[in-house]
Amino acid sequence: MRFQNSLPKNASPARVYDLPKGSKAFQSNVPATNIPGSFATYEKQVDQAGVTLSYTKTTYASDGSIVHVKQKFP
Repeated sequence: MRFQNSLPKNASPARVYDLPKGSKAFQSNVPATNIPGSFATYEKQVDQAGVTLSYTKTTYASDGSIVHVKQKFP
Protein backbone atom coordinates (compact mmCIF):
# COMPACT_ATOMS: atom_id res chain seq x y z
CA MET A 1 0.00 0.00 0.00
CA ARG A 2 1.48 3.32 -1.09
CA PHE A 3 0.25 5.18 2.02
CA GLN A 4 2.07 2.77 4.36
CA ASN A 5 5.27 2.96 2.30
CA SER A 6 5.41 6.77 2.63
CA LEU A 7 5.33 6.72 6.45
CA PRO A 8 8.31 6.62 8.86
CA LYS A 9 9.70 3.14 9.61
CA ASN A 10 8.21 2.96 13.12
CA ALA A 11 4.62 3.62 11.97
CA SER A 12 1.80 1.34 13.06
CA PRO A 13 -0.01 -0.70 10.38
CA ALA A 14 -2.46 1.44 8.42
CA ARG A 15 -6.13 1.36 9.40
CA VAL A 16 -8.73 1.84 6.65
CA TYR A 17 -12.13 3.45 7.23
CA ASP A 18 -15.06 3.79 4.86
CA LEU A 19 -16.33 7.33 4.26
CA PRO A 20 -19.50 8.52 2.48
CA LYS A 21 -19.78 8.20 -1.32
CA GLY A 22 -17.18 5.42 -1.57
CA SER A 23 -14.30 7.46 -0.19
CA LYS A 24 -11.71 5.93 2.16
CA ALA A 25 -9.59 7.21 5.05
CA PHE A 26 -6.19 5.69 5.83
CA GLN A 27 -4.67 6.32 9.28
CA SER A 28 -1.45 5.36 11.04
CA ASN A 29 0.16 6.37 14.33
CA VAL A 30 3.86 7.10 14.64
CA PRO A 31 5.39 7.35 18.12
CA ALA A 32 7.72 10.28 18.77
CA THR A 33 11.36 9.37 19.26
CA ASN A 34 12.24 12.39 21.42
CA ILE A 35 9.17 12.87 23.69
CA PRO A 36 7.92 9.78 25.55
CA GLY A 37 4.20 9.16 25.15
CA SER A 38 3.66 11.62 22.31
CA PHE A 39 2.82 10.54 18.77
CA ALA A 40 1.60 11.73 15.39
CA THR A 41 -1.39 10.45 13.45
CA TYR A 42 -1.13 10.57 9.68
CA GLU A 43 -4.46 10.53 7.82
CA LYS A 44 -5.04 10.43 4.09
CA GLN A 45 -8.51 10.64 2.56
CA VAL A 46 -9.12 9.54 -1.03
CA ASP A 47 -12.24 9.51 -3.18
CA GLN A 48 -13.57 6.42 -4.93
CA ALA A 49 -11.38 7.13 -7.97
CA GLY A 50 -8.25 7.18 -5.77
CA VAL A 51 -7.74 10.95 -5.92
CA THR A 52 -6.34 12.40 -2.68
CA LEU A 53 -8.79 14.75 -0.99
CA SER A 54 -6.69 15.57 2.10
CA TYR A 55 -3.57 14.45 3.92
CA THR A 56 -2.89 15.64 7.47
CA LYS A 57 -0.44 15.01 10.29
CA THR A 58 -1.80 15.62 13.78
CA THR A 59 0.73 15.69 16.61
CA TYR A 60 -0.40 14.72 20.12
CA ALA A 61 1.29 15.39 23.47
CA SER A 62 1.75 12.61 26.01
CA ASP A 63 -1.44 13.77 27.80
CA GLY A 64 -3.48 13.30 24.59
CA SER A 65 -3.90 16.99 23.77
CA ILE A 66 -3.34 18.16 20.20
CA VAL A 67 -0.09 20.06 19.77
CA HIS A 68 -0.16 20.73 16.04
CA VAL A 69 -2.13 19.94 12.89
CA LYS A 70 -0.27 20.17 9.59
CA GLN A 71 -1.90 19.97 6.18
CA LYS A 72 0.40 17.90 3.99
CA PHE A 73 -1.92 18.09 0.95
CA PRO A 74 -3.23 20.46 -0.62
